[in-house]
Amino acid sequence: MSYGVEGGDMRIVDLSHELSPLFIDDKSRLSQVDLRSVFCHLFKPDPTVEWHIAHLISSSSHVGTHLESPYHWTKEGRDIASLPLESLIGPAIKLDISHMKRGEAATLEDAEKASKGRLRGGDMVFLQTNHSRLWETKEYWLDSPCLSVEAAKWMIQNRVKLVGIDGPRLDCYGSQGRERYAVHEILHGNGVPVIENMANLKEFKDRGTAFILPVKIRGIDAFPVRVIVIEEV
Repeated sequence: MSYGVEGGDMRIVDLSHELSPLFIDDKSRLSQVDLRSVFCHLFKPDPTVEWHIAHLISSSSHVGTHLESPYHWTKEGRDIASLPLESLIGPAIKLDISHMKRGEAATLEDAEKASKGRLRGGDMVFLQTNHSRLWETKEYWLDSPCLSVEAAKWMIQNRVKLVGIDGPRLDCYGSQGRERYAVHEILHGNGVPVIENMANLKEFKDRGTAFILPVKIRGIDAFPVRVIVIEEV
């Protein structure tokens, strides 16, 4: 199955999971997005209209492919609504670290080797681990590849403006205490948003222009998002 859509001189790649009302959550249990259908009888434009529906949706802000703003780990950080568009639209590069084993952290050396000198200031970085192949299984939430503190600091030094991964987290949950969330603190503390639960990174060839546009809601830390990349062909 192809996730790319080609047209003219460009190829559009969808890097988002499809979210259904029932899913396995990060506690490895079956959960649901509360989805209710509301038939809008009072708002029908004409009595002859047979179908007119709307929905009420209730879910965590961290469900599915989602964007986390710096406000998630920094009290004074930007929330979802205040993220500037230039931090959500722009050049993106893929770092293929799919050689990593489950539960293994990508080191500074891994990140530098995967970048092959292609990383530029202002890039978004998408980490391909291929862990997304386990999506919708309990195993997905266990022992996922992660990012080391040294690699996260390297990305800050290289002025990366966003970091995403095709797994449930960037942090290495094998650590204890505050160290368990050190990568989030480094990235968010420097104003860098994060995307978790990305998909189809195998389809993203190398470099392109990414579009990441969450609903503009004030005062929340994260929101599900549709991530697309446009590649030149």
